[in-house]
Amino acid sequence: MNAASSSGGEGRRSGAASSVRFLQYFESFGVLLLLVLVVLVASTVARGFFTYTNITNTIIIASITAVTGFGMTFAIAMGGFDLSVGSVQALTAIASAMLLEVTSVPLAILGALVLGVALGALNGTLVSRLRMPAFVATFGMMSIVRGVALLVTRGQSVMITGRPGYAALNNGKVLAVPVPFIIVLVVFAFLYVLLRHTPFGRHACAIGGNRRAAIATGIHIETTTVLVFALVGLTAAVSGVMLSSQLLIVDGTLGTGFELQTIAISVLGGTSLAGGSGNLLGTLIASLLLATISSALNILKVEAFYQYLYLGLLLVLALYLDTLRRTFIANSILRRR
Repeated sequence: MNAASSSGGEGRRSGAASSVRFLQYFESFGVLLLLVLVVLVASTVARGFFTYTNITNTIIIASITAVTGFGMTFAIAMGGFDLSVGSVQALTAIASAMLLEVTSVPLAILGALVLGVALGALNGTLVSRLRMPAFVATFGMMSIVRGVALLVTRGQSVMITGRPGYAALNNGKVLAVPVPFIIVLVVFAFLYVLLRHTPFGRHACAIGGNRRAAIATGIHIETTTVLVFALVGLTAAVSGVMLSSQLLIVDGTLGTGFELQTIAISVLGGTSLAGGSGNLLGTLIASLLLATISSALNILKVEAFYQYLYLGLLLVLALYLDTLRRTFIANSILRRR
């Protein structure tokens, strides 16, 4: 009897897992179809949209968002999120710009990345060691890091000049492919393997799926939490370096609202806010969708506050799809009982 119950329980869990995978694939392809539709419409109504220059710029913008979206996907899969990524992006962009004045390009980039990891690890420590909710800890850090960014610049802009190698991170191309897109593909490949094929990725998803069960199986919750937030900080720093190489002028206001974009593309791409799994491919496609819509609206000279409106609508859509996914999974489990 116990063996039968155990077998039935395993069947239900397997069925639920299959349902999650099916919905993730469906959402990825659904977002892809939506992206194709938006491109077709934009090409028709926005003259100049379907040009090499505009498509390249759109890909670059999407790449900057996607990199941090990947890190956010890990955090959401673990059952949390990070509201400080926009501030971290700004501070690391400023750090790289200031370091370029006194050191080489590789060392400036390394310094910015180390700073991002440190800030992310601090977030993870607040959440894991001090038992602070992720919302509270990262919301507080968002303000603190933003304040530091404004203080170190004294509210002024920092320009990057005489560094063509650094600017090449944005305007360089390899076989006509923009360097930022190559960066995002490399980061995607590395993090995909990390999420799907390593104990670290499985542990992060296990914590988001069932924290008590994860503790019971011996997963070190505190260490995994710190590492996940450190990873988010690292990806925010990568996007900060990419953004500064694009603008070549940075200040403490960079990255305002960036956290909403990264959460939106993660959830819209198929990562549930309930935790337990992550969909990096969906995050990448959703970042291209967001950048495509922004590009089309800019060409059509739509005012900036309307762009906040569409971002809010997409976030609501993403949350609605997440609710449907969880309802579907719950109903699937009930039907198997």
